[in-house]
Amino acid sequence: MKFNFRVSPNYRTPLSTQRIMTELTVGIALVLAYSVYFYFTKLGADYGIHALLMIATALGTSIVVEVLWAVFYKKNIWKHLNTSFPWVTALLYVGMMGVNKPLYVIFIGSFIAIFIGKLVFGGFGHNIFNPAGVGRAVSVLSFGGFITDKFADVVTGATPNQMMEALGWVIKDPAVVSNYLGQFGGLWGLATGGYVGGLGETNTLLILAVGIYLAVRKIIDWRVPAVFLGSLFAFASILAVMKGMGIWYPVFHMVTGGAMFGAIFMMTDPVTSPTSIPGRILFAFGIAVLTFIIRIKGSLPEGVIRSILFMNMMTPLIDRAFDGWAFEKVKKYAISLTVIGALGFLTVGAFANQVDYIAPVVEEEPVVTIDLKVEPVVISQQTSPTAVIVSEVADGDVTTFVVDINGYAFQSDHSDDPKPNTLEIKVNTATQVIESVAYVTFSDSKGIGDKTNSDVFLSQFVGVSIVDETASVDVVSGATITSQSVVKAVNAAIAAALD
Repeated sequence: MKFNFRVSPNYRTPLSTQRIMTELTVGIALVLAYSVYFYFTKLGADYGIHALLMIATALGTSIVVEVLWAVFYKKNIWKHLNTSFPWVTALLYVGMMGVNKPLYVIFIGSFIAIFIGKLVFGGFGHNIFNPAGVGRAVSVLSFGGFITDKFADVVTGATPNQMMEALGWVIKDPAVVSNYLGQFGGLWGLATGGYVGGLGETNTLLILAVGIYLAVRKIIDWRVPAVFLGSLFAFASILAVMKGMGIWYPVFHMVTGGAMFGAIFMMTDPVTSPTSIPGRILFAFGIAVLTFIIRIKGSLPEGVIRSILFMNMMTPLIDRAFDGWAFEKVKKYAISLTVIGALGFLTVGAFANQVDYIAPVVEEEPVVTIDLKVEPVVISQQTSPTAVIVSEVADGDVTTFVVDINGYAFQSDHSDDPKPNTLEIKVNTATQVIESVAYVTFSDSKGIGDKTNSDVFLSQFVGVSIVDETASVDVVSGATITSQSVVKAVNAAIAAALD
């Protein structure tokens, strides 16, 4: 018997892995280039240079790790690099990191992204999780609070999502909405990257433009970002309707955090996402559900990367569930996706019903109670060798004394010996009265004498005659020793003024 073998007809695509990764690299580079430009022009050269150093550190670390891997396994280095594309992982990773991160954090994160996230699984094409996402997740969990001292002022202003989290992800008052969005230049400022955030995450309009280009060029599957962003918009709209918020709210969810960056560059990774179309739809929808729930109910302001990594783990299961595109299975797939979608919307609705506006916490002045059970402290009788006049500056009739005085502090609260409190005391030598008493530095143990740093206590000294030997002040309840130390400092200044 004769068997005829014939190759089945196949669709031939002109796209190669090299071309796909090259165009993807260019797209990410454009987004990062804008960020570097922003930091140079808006925050200064130091920030722009640091952003460039972060990118260089990520690229250098990733490439060196891949080279060492190739050397260890006796592979052709150039060929290995051209088939592993470490620079793509490096650019994606650094694009999710803030400009205030130290270079050693970028080094460690890049190493983890390449070595743990990719190479230990067998290299490019074999990794289960998105390598850049792994690096970013570990960096945030391990070094989230680490910032470069030189750029510490960057974090004094919270990111849009951090501020929204503090408000409970719900703002109903139009005036509050206007003030909140106004900090970032409105929705347009948020969409165009006019604020400090991840190097590649802020300019969502630019990312969207790059994503459209990549989709048209067939570099990425447009369905994944479309389903994710559409679902996220729908979920946020549900919450907006339930809580009486406007259209700004769902738009806010799409243009802040890592939503757009993750949708275009991270979720579309062909290695860690499902292969079938219905599988990719479910994959993107699942990320949207998790992201929205983490945002509004989690303890973190951003959940895109964690959601992506979780769904990466579910990819093999999704592929098995949606294996093949046989015509007879289309109905089953449609029913499955519909049921899952309905469950997703119900879950989001249930969580959305539990969130509400949280008013900003305004720190109140400490409640100071004058201790009437203790005899008033007579100023002229309080002397102590620990009161040291640091400086004495005369300006016309007013002489300003800076005085160090020991208060009440626990040794365990200080790495070195407890430091003295420093007070500024102004005395009018012409009228011979005290004009003001204020702390310059307060070094007592917290909770011990804090309440003496209050107008209720310090205002007692204002107008007191420096020649009245019977003048007295009341001590603060629970802070007798610190109260007396302040009086001693004032008495030292009086003695110097009368000298």
